[in-house]
Amino acid sequence: MKKTTLDTQLIKHKISVEQLVLGMYVTELDRPWLESPFLFQGFFLTTDKHIAQVQEVCNFVYIDTTRVIEKEVQFLQEEKRKEIVYPAPPKKIRTFIQEISRADRIFSKTSRLIQGFLKSVDVNQNLDIEEAKEAVDHVVHSVIKTPDALMWLTQLKNRDEYTSQHSMNVCVLSVALGRHIGLSEKELKDLGLCGMLHDMGKMLIPNKILNKPGKLEGKEIKIMKYHTVLGLKILKKSKGRVPLSVINVAYSHHERVDGKGYPRGIGQDKLTRATRIVAITDMYDALTSDRVYRKGCSHLEAIDIMTKMSGKHLDYALVLKFIECLSVYPPGSTVQLTNDEIAIVVEVNQDEKLRPKIILLLGADKKPKKEKLIDLSKREEDVGGEMYTIKRTVRPIDYGIDIMKFYNSGVIQKGFSSL
Repeated sequence: MKKTTLDTQLIKHKISVEQLVLGMYVTELDRPWLESPFLFQGFFLTTDKHIAQVQEVCNFVYIDTTRVIEKEVQFLQEEKRKEIVYPAPPKKIRTFIQEISRADRIFSKTSRLIQGFLKSVDVNQNLDIEEAKEAVDHVVHSVIKTPDALMWLTQLKNRDEYTSQHSMNVCVLSVALGRHIGLSEKELKDLGLCGMLHDMGKMLIPNKILNKPGKLEGKEIKIMKYHTVLGLKILKKSKGRVPLSVINVAYSHHERVDGKGYPRGIGQDKLTRATRIVAITDMYDALTSDRVYRKGCSHLEAIDIMTKMSGKHLDYALVLKFIECLSVYPPGSTVQLTNDEIAIVVEVNQDEKLRPKIILLLGADKKPKKEKLIDLSKREEDVGGEMYTIKRTVRPIDYGIDIMKFYNSGVIQKGFSSL
């Protein structure tokens, strides 16, 4: 892309928020980022609504005049015209602590079912689609009540069980996004099944390629891409009637909205909504998972990557709704507070997304401390008299935290019992 200036050095310019226009890049606010509702420290203004949000919070901002890009401005204006208006997400029916035990049973049982499916495919047996539908029904009913519990469980990742866990996570995340944009229960069940079975074709890819620790090359890339065709074939011959939407997603989830994906190279107009949703949730879970060849990204790193790919690889409007659905600090994410203590997010506050419910795990000295639930929306203060506030998301492994171990030791229940 050609910039409107040849100078690549950042040039800050202070302007009143009344002077903001589409395409400007806001690099600094008139207040700390943590005191604002904005997800990124630096962002393009993409819609009139986005500008209005800045005007509501700030009196003036600083823009980077080197980051006004002619083609990007044109793209943003085109996307604005195509923007879809979705209804407000529904209110939660149950709280996290009310749903977590039931969600745990659903998650465990469904994960085992998926492992069975993968083994069946590996030995050339048919899938039982009715079993899959029944499992997805339970997932949908839990997410409808509150998405926080099952979304929290998607963080309990085991690198050695990546394929089965990835299928489960994509199912949950897809249903959560579908709920957020107002899909009906029937549509959510169909979408969940799409997410659960989207990667069945990978079980027929040789392990030396599927789990290669280095970059795939030449013929290996061609073989890996063929998993979409294999997925289509597996689902077509499965026991029971597999919905066409599910077969289509297995075949098309690596297509791009700009028409540069595979296997057919078709664009957004020919991609179903379910396909565009699963493409997003598939990428997010892949980015945030540890693999044999790389460490997973943090939540904010992942959505930063996905935001840059929206409108080209991913559906622009749905990426925005997915980020909104996950929130700044999604359930299960590990965070560092401004007092340097480490905590895990358990439940999002819908009215104050920067202030979720958290459970403290480590003190400022990074040593384990007694579990304590804190609702950040209540502005509780720490022992030093400072209000508990999140500074950033972190990777749990960087602090020696095994989320699975903490969960199995009852850390959630202990945290809630501290109230």
